[in-house]
Amino acid sequence: MSKKRVPTGVPGLDPLIEGGFLEGKSYLVTGEAGTGKSIFCMQYILKGLMDGEKAVYVAVDEKPADILEEAASLGWDLLKYVEEKSLLILDASPYFTARMGAGKDREVDVQKTVVDLASYVKRMGATRVVIDPVGPLIVSRDSGLRSQEHVRSLVHSLQDNLGTTNLLTSYPSPGGGGKVEAGFEEFLVAGVVILSLVRAQNRLVRTLLVRKMRGTALELVEHQFTISKEKGIVLKPVLY
Repeated sequence: MSKKRVPTGVPGLDPLIEGGFLEGKSYLVTGEAGTGKSIFCMQYILKGLMDGEKAVYVAVDEKPADILEEAASLGWDLLKYVEEKSLLILDASPYFTARMGAGKDREVDVQKTVVDLASYVKRMGATRVVIDPVGPLIVSRDSGLRSQEHVRSLVHSLQDNLGTTNLLTSYPSPGGGGKVEAGFEEFLVAGVVILSLVRAQNRLVRTLLVRKMRGTALELVEHQFTISKEKGIVLKPVLY
């Protein structure tokens, strides 16, 4: 029996991944600043809202007002859904304020964060969750294994406690020689979408690569895309 697919809201992407994300799983959108990660998240949320679903957007680096303003600049009225109580935009900054107030030795309690998030999700009946970006929630003072434990705890807790289809964003890990390496979180999520800016013929073009998608027959092809008003990210057809 095939599992239900959740449409991404990104024109041209769903046919590449057999109809969308697998329901109940967590996916990662990674890329440098300015590549379109937050726009991807807004499209994903908006698609659900337009289909009658409810959603929670956890804003980590930006304030909820900034998310609404950015959406409005693209012609998307997310405020309407907030007022209808079908969209909740959570400001995650109090978690970090509390940590700093308690001293530098304090880390974000991943389990408590997910339990708090789950209470909002269940109260609303939300089916889609975005955490943008996920890095500050899982970073540890001790690099390496401790941070990996935080990532594992977060991804597993989301799946066990929420029952939603989740989109997480992150910045890529810089590797040697100017290359970008996979972060540990990429090994735990069900799929990874990489957004990039690539120089081609003396100009920068935006590209999208689906590097991983569990349970999906996948072609590793880098697709060019544009960002336009009202449509957001739109993939261009591949010319062979």
